Amino acid sequence: MLITNGIEFLATLALIFVAVTLFCKKFPSKIYKYVPPVLIMFLIVVCCNTFGVWTMENESVNNTRLALTNYAIPFLVFLIGAQTDVKRMVKIGPKLAGVFLATVVSVFLGMIITYFLFGNRLGIDNVEGAFGAWTGSFVGGPENLYAIANGIGLGDDGTANVLLLINLVFRPWMTFLMIIVAAVPVYNKWTKANVTEIEEVAAAIDEAEAQNTKQLVPYDIFIIMGVGLAVVAISQRIGPLIGQFTPSVPASVWAYTLVTVFSVLLGTCTNLKNVNGLGLLGGGFAAFMLLVNCSAVDLKTFANAGTFLLCGVTCLLVHALVMAIYGKLAKVDLGTLSIASIASIGGVSSAPVVAAIYGKAYISISVIYGALGSMIGTFAGLGVYYLLRIF
Repeated sequence: MLITNGIEFLATLALIFVAVTLFCKKFPSKIYKYVPPVLIMFLIVVCCNTFGVWTMENESVNNTRLALTNYAIPFLVFLIGAQTDVKRMVKIGPKLAGVFLATVVSVFLGMIITYFLFGNRLGIDNVEGAFGAWTGSFVGGPENLYAIANGIGLGDDGTANVLLLINLVFRPWMTFLMIIVAAVPVYNKWTKANVTEIEEVAAAIDEAEAQNTKQLVPYDIFIIMGVGLAVVAISQRIGPLIGQFTPSVPASVWAYTLVTVFSVLLGTCTNLKNVNGLGLLGGGFAAFMLLVNCSAVDLKTFANAGTFLLCGVTCLLVHALVMAIYGKLAKVDLGTLSIASIASIGGVSSAPVVAAIYGKAYISISVIYGALGSMIGTFAGLGVYYLLRIF
């Protein structure tokens, strides 16, 4: 064992993160479209644990990992939630809101069908929890996945397999949505969609709210840290109090729910969302917490990776079918359906990339879709988890 204490463990994770990021920037390659840098980091960390670079039997290492899990993950949820402005989301109108709702429903149906087809073949203890965390990520993003996994006590094996699945299916799906832009005229003719509605809605959205071009200063970081840690502390104090009255819902679930609610309220009702660094810190924390979450996993965990991948493909097929049918019934254009899909499956960071392929008018709408997903992702995932437990 090379790593013998918590600070060495933390430093090693940070160095892996930095080294892979720098390597991929210095040596760009098309392969990163299918094997993203975050997946490379993931596999390196798993190998480190498998071959004894560190061990969770070491009390200092394990305590450091638990501390990061208990405090950094709810802080990550705050970072994403504080960027949300519900008032701005209302501007998308009922038709685009219906597309987002259809996206969530399609993911729900995909998860339920996939669970009954393949759930008993996954070989993990908490299958319902894995599907709940997976739903949270597909509706929202990694912060929702971590919140659900830690809230319901999903084990390291289940969390690691869900993380691997997401990283395997996300890039191919994003590529597919970019490729089918060639089918826009045919699909829109079939659905009789009116794309001028999208342009009108996009024009009504104040894009200045989505971007802050001021220079980042240390004061901004301390505002984020101070408010964010306060929200986490208050939520973790109130969560157990509410949990006393709801034995079936763990106190940690309430704590994560409160963090989400408080951060969204702050983002909607105050100028906190305009503080520089929220997006920067959120993206960095999300990637780094992936390494923390898989640091106790070894390669044997992925014995059923093929079945997990089959689950991912099945869920996406159901999702695509439902979205295509909804597009026909509601006369929605292919661009709107695609950005709603990638905003959920990929998250707020990847949605504008796909949106730009379909047209400038879609970019601001894709950002709102991504923020909506992050806002409700935890609740959607918990809903699937508790529903599957009934069955």
